[in-house]
Amino acid sequence: MATRGLTIVVIGVALAAAGFSAFYAMRGRTPACAGGGKYMSTLNDCKAWGIAADVCAQAVEKARAVAARAAPKTETMFQCEVRFSECFENPAGGFTPRPSFCLNPGGDPTEVRYLEYESDRRNRKTTKEVRID
Repeated sequence: MATRGLTIVVIGVALAAAGFSAFYAMRGRTPACAGGGKYMSTLNDCKAWGIAADVCAQAVEKARAVAARAAPKTETMFQCEVRFSECFENPAGGFTPRPSFCLNPGGDPTEVRYLEYESDRRNRKTTKEVRID
């Protein structure tokens, strides 16, 4: 009788571990967009979702305007690319990290963010996502 109880406990722990592992593996994929939006960062990403080119161009420009106002700026492209994953020339001067965003069905970018490099304890370069809206 004791072995049966132990078997049930072992099976329960194994199922819990499998569920946690599946959750952890799935959560690191493409960020979910609230409200049924599509996640993107470039004009080509947007067009790949089948959205009209003019809507895509406006969305990318709006997201860049948000980043130009709120994200950090550097003086040179080299400084920007050392600190951030990808950059663009800021109309106000300097360089700013290129934003990624969710395009909602209304055509406006939401959940604007950029990737910034950081080092872990072993001085390996990793990226962290910084939300700016």
